Amino acid sequence: MSWALHRWTWAVEAPLFVGMSPAGSLNRCRLYVPARAIWGAVTAELAQRQANGFPDYQGLGARLRDGARFTYLYPAEQDGRTWRAWLPSYERGAGLVWRREDRTDARHDLSDRAMRMRLLGTRPATGVDPSSDTAAEGSLRETECINTHWRKEDGSAGSTVGLVGYVFLNGVSDLPLTVGTIEEIVIGGDTRYGLGRLKRVEWTGSSTVFGFATQLDGADPSIESDRVLGHAEGDDLCGQREALGGWDHGKPGVQAIAKAVWSPGSHSQSNSPRWWNLRPIGMWSTAP
Repeated sequence: MSWALHRWTWAVEAPLFVGMSPAGSLNRCRLYVPARAIWGAVTAELAQRQANGFPDYQGLGARLRDGARFTYLYPAEQDGRTWRAWLPSYERGAGLVWRREDRTDARHDLSDRAMRMRLLGTRPATGVDPSSDTAAEGSLRETECINTHWRKEDGSAGSTVGLVGYVFLNGVSDLPLTVGTIEEIVIGGDTRYGLGRLKRVEWTGSSTVFGFATQLDGADPSIESDRVLGHAEGDDLCGQREALGGWDHGKPGVQAIAKAVWSPGSHSQSNSPRWWNLRPIGMWSTAP
């Protein structure tokens, strides 16, 4: 099977929430958009666009699983006319850091805390007690969201936040003709409250993924990298493991999916590049 590779860039036009484990009353947000969320948003957009009656979400979602592979979307800022993504990496002695894709050393790395301060804002919310139509006791909370603009060191708003990732499309179906026409999507949580609106600003052909070599002629596309830029399965990695859960509505009943996987930025113990297969819905696995 032959795959075509495209790089796409989105401008964040409304605060975006992709949840992770909460901290007390704070609903924490990831600094990236997982491929599973992208797959769901693209499925919804294309199904609603093509529907004469009820949208065929399940059928189109299955076609996208077979005919498309999505990398995660990572935050990006403009450098002149070029969008530069910030990528995660677990470094010995420093933990999780973020490094811009055009930089090769650690001089300009940002700690995860600094990155969250530059990128995230919070939105207060509370539940409503229907009997009194007032705030329900103990329901006050805050939700972190990716802002529409980067925050400067003095706290003022900077340039627009972008999200950059890659799409692999095979030539067996008409997906290259449809996915490439999407100009706007809504993604993440609380989209019915106006969150998660993205506008596409770039769609270009590519031969690499964030500068890493690719192979495009296998059953799954492959990426040669010293670290994973998605959740990954494997044994001899360094970084962080987390329990990744979700819901699968495409099978009889509703089934919970949860497994221990490596987080984006985890790397091989030798720090040497290896080949990874990009599986359906964005999971990375060691290539045989």
